[in-house]
Amino acid sequence: MIAKKTGTKRARGAAALARYIAAAKEKGEKLEDFWLTNCKAGEKLEDLDTAIAEIHATQGMNQRSKADPNYHLVVSFAEGEKPDIEVLKDIEKEFAKALGLADHQRVVGTHTNTENFHMHIQFNLVHPGDHKMRTPFRDFEILQSTAAALEKKHGLEVVQGRGQDKTRENQKARDKEANTWEQSFAGYLQEHKEALRNIHRLSTSWDELHEGLELYGVELKPRGAGLVFRDLETGKMAKASTIDGFAKKNLEQKYGPYQKQGKFLDQPERKNTYRRRPMDPRLEQHPAWKRMTMSSAGKGKSWRRFLEQQAGVDAEAREALELQKAYVQILSGKDAQKVKTRQIKPRKSKGMAR
Repeated sequence: MIAKKTGTKRARGAAALARYIAAAKEKGEKLEDFWLTNCKAGEKLEDLDTAIAEIHATQGMNQRSKADPNYHLVVSFAEGEKPDIEVLKDIEKEFAKALGLADHQRVVGTHTNTENFHMHIQFNLVHPGDHKMRTPFRDFEILQSTAAALEKKHGLEVVQGRGQDKTRENQKARDKEANTWEQSFAGYLQEHKEALRNIHRLSTSWDELHEGLELYGVELKPRGAGLVFRDLETGKMAKASTIDGFAKKNLEQKYGPYQKQGKFLDQPERKNTYRRRPMDPRLEQHPAWKRMTMSSAGKGKSWRRFLEQQAGVDAEAREALELQKAYVQILSGKDAQKVKTRQIKPRKSKGMAR
């Protein structure tokens, strides 16, 4: 189980978020179950409009706080896992209790898509009784510990990637990898963290640091109050602090105030670059991966979705799917089932016979 707070756009408000949960508008998704908690309007989908008005009225009773009064929690389950409705309602209740929001109004919906079953919970942070705003403190740690306890309570599968990293940035990257089976940019940085740290150790100035990072196709850029790694090819970014020693404070203590990268007299030859690749690097040479990345059939799809859609009609995709599943099992500390591979003959050209 993965539980994470998802950012909401303040301008959209409670109504837009509630209707998003009820509509399940994302491509390939459908609404499974829906219920309302602590709303006098009722508990069912047909009560939603009245419940939205009730939530708006409750939020309107607090004029002191300017913060967003809506809290959006997404709880995702392991592949193929779909708990009973009684278990889902208990999970919703326990998360609310752990966050200190047990008495607050909630909109809840479960969505099914081709990748994983998940539950959306919208909390109204304004208490319906005293109309005070409750904002959960250190909610990341609360969500992780509660998820672990609920997995044990209900016998749910532990999802690879939850709670093994110290920062939200790494957690976000692990969630993406678990759902796409592709390496994230943050994952690429972690793969080369020792090399990056060695560059930092040997550098004596910002220029030397920038030049060393160029060897791995990344640069350091200011963002907000800190710094981020930015991939020079794709523009993807990750917080610099995800690599030990690269927090802005640490870097400026050694090199002085941040200086942007200058122009190199000689462009250094890169040792490595971030690119799209499967979590199991061996599968980058598999015919199914090559077909996905080189054809329109895989355009806009994740590796995982492509394999799940193609496995029923394609032997190469079916083999790659089993190999990738085995690799994920190894990462999660389980004994992977042996996958029998076979020599797949190259497809014959559809061109005219000569």
